[in-house]
Amino acid sequence: MSTFRPRMTSERRGIAVTGAPLAHSSDIGLVEIWRARCEPGAGGDYVSRDPRLFVVIEEPAAEIQLDVGKGVGRAASRKLSASYVPPEVPLRMSVAGSTVVRHLDVHFDVERLGPISGLDSSSAGAPRLMFCDERIQRFARLIEHACARGRSPLGLYGDGLLAALVAAAFAPPSRRPARSALSDRQLRLAVDCIEERCAETIRLSELASLAGLSESYFSHAFKAATGMPPHRWQLQARVRKAKRLVERAEAPLSDIASGLGFSDQAHFTRVFRDLAGCTPTEWRARSR
Repeated sequence: MSTFRPRMTSERRGIAVTGAPLAHSSDIGLVEIWRARCEPGAGGDYVSRDPRLFVVIEEPAAEIQLDVGKGVGRAASRKLSASYVPPEVPLRMSVAGSTVVRHLDVHFDVERLGPISGLDSSSAGAPRLMFCDERIQRFARLIEHACARGRSPLGLYGDGLLAALVAAAFAPPSRRPARSALSDRQLRLAVDCIEERCAETIRLSELASLAGLSESYFSHAFKAATGMPPHRWQLQARVRKAKRLVERAEAPLSDIASGLGFSDQAHFTRVFRDLAGCTPTEWRARSR
């Protein structure tokens, strides 16, 4: 396993970065939280060899304009927004007036992330500029909070938030009526618990108690906040941990399955294939 290294070139004009970025990095991707002061008319040109999300997490004082060409044109906004830029697609940013831009840069490896609903060869090659999504903003806030409180490295907890943020960016639009979602604090407590105890049996009542909610309300509110039920998040957390164990250890897969709470190796293999896109044996071979 090797740490993901972004491959991006940039040229900035009238943009001054304020301090070092907060960051989470692993083999699946890199999240950096930047704060930059922009002069009137400032701009920049960026090209990344990896898929990239640009997430504005603080409303700017002046309009930001993004342009990727490629027949997509441009978009401008002063709202909290996310933009997806495919590999090798040039992105030009400009601002109309003086402002501070606080944003996330998210670079990721599609193969290491595993299957993402809505992310395929077609969507991966199609730029999307300045769309608004509360789930993306929520995961961005959780990542920033974890980095800011000195929880470094974030490890599998950070990977879970990174993967959830990318999944939210490509999730098909929901046709269901909006439900009340967990607050940031409630979601943080629940995700912390699931990630830390992913190999254990975690009762829904325990998670609901952390959030101060009934089991039924918590289950609906968790899915509204994350796009998935708590059990699905736990399975993903187990598979993320399994990937590390499969890569680093020579332990039999049956021992890894048992240690992570799967009923047997066959169950482990089925879940791993579903969430990683290959079997544990194939993952081990690829890693080597």
